Amino acid sequence: MNSFKTALARANDKAMNAAASAIVAASNATGRAMNTKWGKAALIVPAGISMMSVRVSAAGEVDAQGMIDGIMGVLGPGVIALGSLVAVVGGIQTGVAFKDDNPDGKTRGFMTLIGGAIIAAVGALVPASISLGG
Repeated sequence: MNSFKTALARANDKAMNAAASAIVAASNATGRAMNTKWGKAALIVPAGISMMSVRVSAAGEVDAQGMIDGIMGVLGPGVIALGSLVAVVGGIQTGVAFKDDNPDGKTRGFMTLIGGAIIAAVGALVPASISLGG
């Protein structure tokens, strides 16, 4: 049973290494292609054409306030998540600065933490406060 687990682990390692090598090779090939004029065109033109072919239409009657509410419903949670992420990064920076006894790092960390909190608060408050008066 132990040899079976060892063989399975080796196979898993080989598969992971092969996948990682394939991803690295693909990203290197893309990078080399982006350094040439034709490579940029071959990668960017299809992306641009596919973006231009998207059809957007409104179903039924849509008022302006409903459109703004829909946009804010999509963007609001993303802004809150971004602000929370920035605040967490600021907290980590502050902790590392305290560990290293770095006064500039402490200031930078606290400023990042407060900035993230402000971004999250704006994301939570703004969607509820936007109104077209209707």
